This record gives sequence, C-alpha cells and structure tokens, in this order.
Amino acid sequence: MKSKKIKSRARIKKILEFYYMTNQEVMVKDLAAAIKSVKSDKIEIWSELDLMEVILDDDSLIFQNAEECFIDPLDLQFFEAYQIKKKYQISFSDADGVKAKQVLEELMADKGGFVCSDTEDFQPLWYSGADIP
Repeated sequence: MKSKKIKSRARIKKILEFYYMTNQEVMVKDLAAAIKSVKSDKIEIWSELDLMEVILDDDSLIFQNAEECFIDPLDLQFFEAYQIKKKYQISFSDADGVKAKQVLEELMADKGGFVCSDTEDFQPLWYSGADIP
C-alpha cells in the first residue's frame, strides 16, 4: 500500500508593532506592577536593558526601550508637544490582540500615556478607552 504525505499548513504569525509613550518617568518594573490580567510568573523583566516580556497565549508582548530609535527633529518636536518622557517599542502576535489590548489598557489606566502607530506622524493614537489603532 502506498502512503500519502499529508502537508500541514503552519499558521503564519503576524507580529504587530506599536509604540507606548508616556509623560511619566517609568521603567519596565513600574509597568509590570500595573499589569493585573497576567500572572506575575508570566512577566519577565530585564531591568538593565529596560526590556519586558509578557507571556500571552500565542506569543509574547514585548516592551523594549525605544529612546535610541528617534533622532528626527520632527519626532523630537512631537515628544516636546506631548511632554513624552518615556518611549517603548511594543510588539505582539495578532492572535494575542485581545489579551494585549487588555494589558495595554491596564498600563494606560495606571501609568497614563498612549499607544501609537509606527508611522511617520505616529497616527493613529490610541488612548485608554479607544480601539486599538
């Protein structure tokens, strides 16, 4: 009897990237303390790198210090206008969108700030209570 090969289709992960910005001087340990919807043993912190991984269902929500990403004078004007003191690049799998949104809502409710798109003018902006851009 001849066997057939069955090809499985691997799901292609789509990673979404945004920025979290706030006018407070916060570090990842401060952000971790604001997260209530994920157990603390699912949150990894590397303080010396100002990096945090929040383990979700499909993948992780990553917060990485983004201070060095911005040198454009227009970016600096934006930060001055919004009084931005801290910037994190965030990324997560689209499959974790609901859970990631819950975590981001908790952060914005506790630490303020907003999530914005990785675009030239950071639009659209997402403040607490609004939909993910």
